[in-house]
Amino acid sequence: MKNLLLAAAAATTVIAVSQAFAAAPADDAENNRSTYPSAGTCHFVREAVPTANGHIVYRDVQVCN
Repeated sequence: MKNLLLAAAAATTVIAVSQAFAAAPADDAENNRSTYPSAGTCHFVREAVPTANGHIVYRDVQVCN
């Protein structure tokens, strides 16, 4: 009896999830506007920064074109 209930719950979940994915709008590409630049235009550069006591500290700086 437990196996039957477990199988019914699993089947219901699979059906609900598949229907949710099928109902997605077709024009998602038009709505995908991001305020961030694309990954190809920015990169990180390690920059050496001297401290007051003469030590060198490296920090990563993001550089975008």
